[in-house]
Amino acid sequence: MALPKAIGYGIILLAIFYSLEHQGYRESLNTFFKELLGTKASHSYAREKRVSTINTREVIVQAVVDASDLDLIRLLLSSNPVFSVLDGSVIISSAEATSVCSSNMTEYECRCEDSLAWSYNNCITYGACDEIVGDTCNCINALPEDGQHCQPVTTPSPPSPNVTTPSPPSPNVTTPAPPSPNVVIDLVVDVRIPVSVLEGYGVSFIRTYLNSFPGPYIINNFTQIIDLNLTTVCYPGLNGGLQCQCEEQFAWSCETCIDHTVCSNTTFTNDSCGCINALPPGGELCEPITSVAPCSRSTNVTTPAPPSPNVVIDLVVDVRIPVSVLEGYGVSFIRNYLNSFLGPFIINDFTQIIDLNLTTVCYPGLNGGLQCYCEEQFAWSCDTCIDHTVCSNTTFTNDSCGCINALPPGGELCEPITSIAPCPPPTNVTTPAPPTPNVTTPAPPAPNVVTDLVVDVRIPVSVLEGDDVFFILTYLNSFPGSFIINNFTQIIDSNLTTVCYPGLNGGLQCYCEEQFAWSCDTCIKHTVCSNTTFTNDSCGCVNALPPGGELCEPITSIGSCPISTPPTPTTTTTPMTTTTTPMTTTTTPPPTPSIETTPPPPPTPTPVVETFRLIMNIEYSNEYNNPDNEVHQNVNNIIQAKCKETIETFISATITSFKKGSTIVEYTVRASSFGKGELQALKSGIFTELAKTYSMIYQSSTFIPFQSPFLGEKVILTCGTIPLVVGFTDSWTIEWKVNDKMILADSLHKIAKNRNSSTLTIERFFTTDQGEYTCLLKEGNVFRQTSNGVLSVKVTPLVQVAPMKQKVKCEDGNSVVLTCTVNSPYKVKLLPVVLEPANSISHTYVADSTKCSPTPVVFTCQEETSPNLFKKKVSLELVRGSFLCDDPRFGVGNLDDTVEFSCEPDEVGQRIAACLANGSWATVEINCILKPIKELLDQSQFLTNNSLPEFLQELSNVTIALSAKVVVSPTNINAIVEILTNVANTVTSSNIEINRDLMTDVLKTAGVLTLDEATNSWETLNNKSASNSSVITSNFTDESPSSSFLLSIENITSSLDKSSFNIETTSIILTKTTFTDSFTADFNSSVGIDIPESDGVNKSITVITFFSMENVLPARAVDNSTSNVVNGKVVLVQSTGNITNITIEFNIINDSLKTPQCVFWNFDLFDGLGGWDDEGCEVSLVNETVTCNCNHLTSFSILMSPFGLDLPILDYITYIGVGISMLSLVICLIIEAIIWRKVCRNTTAFLRHVSIVNIAVSLLIADIWFIIGAAISDAEVKNPPACTAATFFIHFFYLALFFWMLASALLLLYRTISVFGGDLSKNALLAIGFCLGYGAPLIIAVITIAVTAPVEEYIRENEACWLNWHKSKALLAFVIPALLIVVINLCILIIVLYKMLRRRGVVDSAQPAEKNALSVIARTLAFLTPFFGLTWGLGVGTMIDPFNIGIHIAFAFFNSLQGFFILVFGTLLDKKVWSEIGKMTSSIGTRSTSGGNSSSGLGFFRNWRRRDGYNISSHDSGVSNSYINT
Repeated sequence: MALPKAIGYGIILLAIFYSLEHQGYRESLNTFFKELLGTKASHSYAREKRVSTINTREVIVQAVVDASDLDLIRLLLSSNPVFSVLDGSVIISSAEATSVCSSNMTEYECRCEDSLAWSYNNCITYGACDEIVGDTCNCINALPEDGQHCQPVTTPSPPSPNVTTPSPPSPNVTTPAPPSPNVVIDLVVDVRIPVSVLEGYGVSFIRTYLNSFPGPYIINNFTQIIDLNLTTVCYPGLNGGLQCQCEEQFAWSCETCIDHTVCSNTTFTNDSCGCINALPPGGELCEPITSVAPCSRSTNVTTPAPPSPNVVIDLVVDVRIPVSVLEGYGVSFIRNYLNSFLGPFIINDFTQIIDLNLTTVCYPGLNGGLQCYCEEQFAWSCDTCIDHTVCSNTTFTNDSCGCINALPPGGELCEPITSIAPCPPPTNVTTPAPPTPNVTTPAPPAPNVVTDLVVDVRIPVSVLEGDDVFFILTYLNSFPGSFIINNFTQIIDSNLTTVCYPGLNGGLQCYCEEQFAWSCDTCIKHTVCSNTTFTNDSCGCVNALPPGGELCEPITSIGSCPISTPPTPTTTTTPMTTTTTPMTTTTTPPPTPSIETTPPPPPTPTPVVETFRLIMNIEYSNEYNNPDNEVHQNVNNIIQAKCKETIETFISATITSFKKGSTIVEYTVRASSFGKGELQALKSGIFTELAKTYSMIYQSSTFIPFQSPFLGEKVILTCGTIPLVVGFTDSWTIEWKVNDKMILADSLHKIAKNRNSSTLTIERFFTTDQGEYTCLLKEGNVFRQTSNGVLSVKVTPLVQVAPMKQKVKCEDGNSVVLTCTVNSPYKVKLLPVVLEPANSISHTYVADSTKCSPTPVVFTCQEETSPNLFKKKVSLELVRGSFLCDDPRFGVGNLDDTVEFSCEPDEVGQRIAACLANGSWATVEINCILKPIKELLDQSQFLTNNSLPEFLQELSNVTIALSAKVVVSPTNINAIVEILTNVANTVTSSNIEINRDLMTDVLKTAGVLTLDEATNSWETLNNKSASNSSVITSNFTDESPSSSFLLSIENITSSLDKSSFNIETTSIILTKTTFTDSFTADFNSSVGIDIPESDGVNKSITVITFFSMENVLPARAVDNSTSNVVNGKVVLVQSTGNITNITIEFNIINDSLKTPQCVFWNFDLFDGLGGWDDEGCEVSLVNETVTCNCNHLTSFSILMSPFGLDLPILDYITYIGVGISMLSLVICLIIEAIIWRKVCRNTTAFLRHVSIVNIAVSLLIADIWFIIGAAISDAEVKNPPACTAATFFIHFFYLALFFWMLASALLLLYRTISVFGGDLSKNALLAIGFCLGYGAPLIIAVITIAVTAPVEEYIRENEACWLNWHKSKALLAFVIPALLIVVINLCILIIVLYKMLRRRGVVDSAQPAEKNALSVIARTLAFLTPFFGLTWGLGVGTMIDPFNIGIHIAFAFFNSLQGFFILVFGTLLDKKVWSEIGKMTSSIGTRSTSGGNSSSGLGFFRNWRRRDGYNISSHDSGVSNSYINT
């Protein structure tokens, strides 16, 4: 700690030594230090105490001083002074000079003092300017870049002149010109400290102490130190050299950056840099940023004209070059280029350039002007040096100087040294005048003249981390007054009045310390800070450092704000009266004796009344207002005593009242007047005395400094400094509160304890951090500081552009309107367009066909004040050719091309449109999130125990307020689900207990997401997650949003605290209670829970009933089916005990649904998508409610199917009937094959049998595919393609069955109407039959599968392989044709019966065979049409009433026996068929018997059929024969 103080006071001492010569004051050094130490004698006790606690450390400090009187410094240092500073904590034991460097206009010569020498390496590296003797030299031709200095000669040798006798200083050093009035001299201190010495201090520690220098420090009447700045720090670099870095608010000049190269970890910006790879040998240091001008150099080139008849003309070229143009070359590059000029350069016959000379170069100076240097062999003339003052880093010698502090307005330039005339005598420069009596013999100061010296201390922010400005305040307050500089000057007091901090807008905010304030006009001129107010004609903070050097003034000396009064005639004439008054006084006689002897009595001064308050850290009692109370008396006695002791004109003091707020004491003090510092001394004294008895609260009069950040930015709040009066040691504790809630340290909130202050660092300031802040520092007494109201974030700029990315036809005149907007109160710029910043900017870009290129044209829309933080780009791609889509909003594009465009003004993100095949653009992707939700999503990634309560409350408020927009947006729902997931993760990982209030906010948020209006959004999310595609931006990889939503609720619920409570919202009910043996409860009359027995241990149970969670969770069962429906409330059950038997009773939501399943949500199903699983659960009772019994706890519900009954009898009927049907069809086809030639002897019979055969074949193949489809649907591993194929063939052949029946009916109609034969041939009729029987079904089946299969709506899910009904209604493609054919066939039968009845009395000319065939067709249709109609009518009935068991059984029976009925009514009831069968069996029987009697089993049938045949043909054997042979 002593090291930095030694450095600071070393600078003061060097300045004092330097000033002694100029005042003729050569007091003995020992006497000086004796007086100096004598001023600190009263603090010897403090020094002894510090010695006992601080380790002694010896440090060597190297200082580089710019000075002219070298002999004086040598004399002072040769006396070997030993003295102490800083209360004896630092002792300077010795000081000696090592190296002396001086300039010879071209370079430095550095000589060593006695017994010191340069090392051999330095002599070789920099060049020796004298002899090298014994591997050393006494002089080198440069100032070493790495800061080396002369070293002691370790090997004794005969002293060479170079070592033992240093060269006398040049006239430039020994004979300085007298300072001009108010000359400011920069003293450069080069401190070289070994790293090992610093230990834990670091450069920041030195930086802090140097900047705490309590200047201005008056040396004498002519010299004072006005400021100390640490500008440059050099560190060892990786390459062995040095890296020299500038402190904050300082930078290297343009040419220095170019000459010495910029460090790799910094950049060359704004014509300056912060770090270079060397220490400039010329002694340059970092300059203030405000004074570093752009790289503009004024280069004066003298161009003598060629001699005509030898006329030489000097042409002056003033070259001003921006730094960015030089690109590292610098002035040296220009200098070298000009020097390489090969003249003469002939311009014409009369003019030529014979030479080029660079004479003058000007650089930006530290004071904002220019410093103009002369090149080698050139110098400024005497008068120019005097008129414009010589630069501080050069000297005025030989009647000239090498640098001045301005560019002469008359155009003068540096002149050749050989042509400069001597200065005309007498001048102050060449012949210093002897010191005037005022200088050599300073007159005593006027009676105690007090001069305010202003010290401007600029400290980089990085330095303030550990020991901030409040330590400086404490240090200054401990200043031990009456610091004697010399016989004429002393420091009597020091006050810290003004402190400036960097503001967020890039400027400064300047605060006044206690008892100081800004004057009225300063507050108005520079505006008052946002965290302070303008009261009592003053303010405590302004938004700038006044350029005129004004500082905060004592509150007591600030006058009222001036009131402007417009001039009036009376006011105008008043000065005339005043002017004539002296004339009257002059001409009138002297005053009468009565006036002189009896002056009027002086006015009685009005007492001044001041009101104060103090805060006692004790519990308030109204008894304190009783004057007899002990506390009242103690406080009153101390106030009275301190007022009398402190206030010279004290009159009275009265306690006004004791009030609540700990205990607040208000009191008033009356006095004739209050002297400077009396009020502060009074308050401090009362506080100190009361603190000896009571715990006191020191309320800071300033607010906690704060500048509103953007959301998520870092904020540092500083509490302090702690005044000495509070009496703290190092054991004080810290409490930070926001809205009276304690802030606990966590990953985002870091509380630090500094020397005299505390800092609260909020790594990311969110809305949850907003509020009123209070800081309490405690150690017996309490130091309290509060914020100025609520600290809040700034509105975040929301920059939006349109379009974002678009293709534009590269044709002349084709234009695109670009828009660039931002929310109020911000403004944007659109680059590179030159337009004034505005809230909204519109620009029309016009394409130029000559400038088409593959590189997009990019525009940048950026916020004006923070362009790097808030900006968006517009990318226009210029293209040629023809395009499918062309729209003014989206531009041009071909199929599947996409464009990006902005969201709504209150949303963040983007939308994407694609070019469709129809030539239009359509939105295909939406990534837009409401801005408040996006901000909450960002914050949810950084939640802590401090921020969680406010965050959940904000989340519920925002979700409810924006519910109308949230529920219709899958993106917003997904964002809130992600927020809840982050909340659950934080709660689980940080072991945060969730109380009733926090859980209420969670359930309110969750309730909005389960509303009925959100159903479509959840379907979109679930479908996208199931298909592994995404329309939205999401961090979910393994889980679907719906599954993640439920999981987050479960995880948060598992962290509930141990208390019992109930929460009821509009969508969710939570009950948390405890039980021991059994538990029974009914929740909202929709869910009942019964736990019959337990382990007898007291345990908690939490039950959450969701009213509409079925809108969120898809009815996705174990086999990934969505055919089921969630038909009960979803109930989440958790317990701290082990529950293996729980009964849950669900009320059924939809009474039309049947087949209940007791299920729970399994998060692991379907690779993390989640789904309903029935493992461990079973249905125990079904009536008006469904009762489930499960052996575990989780989220339960019931699934029910909207169709189909799972009855074994239906399976038996179906499979037995299908078997009979297929056997019957095979028999039918065998019979038809055997008798085909016998029965197909005419066209009508042929066509009838063709129809029967195709009907049988179609139904047989359909039944075969039905069995295949049933096997596919019953398999554990689903095969959708195989199921699709089976469905297609079932559909096709069932339709073929009906269309062949239609063909038979049309044949019957045709033959009935055209009794005499038709015009159509047999082949034509056959072709029509096949086209109708197979062509029409094929067309219908192909169209159905083509329309529904691409969208996966062709077949049913989780059922038999058959046409889909619920999604696409594809089943209608079979039902409608089938039932329509039934109706048509019935109509045809009616027509045929009508025709036949009308012709009964008419001789029918038709052949008996034709007549028989028509009769069989009619009979077949008469039986089969109603049968098929009834069968598929029952099929429609199963869809209308899916849970009617009778309809299902009837449909299964008739549907499975269709083949049997075709055999019976289409084949066996045909007499001709039986006749032919009879003949065949008869012939077989005759051949197989000898007596002619047949014992064949077919005999009965043959006889039966013969009787029939005889009955029909008994009238005419010929007819009968003809009929039988048909």
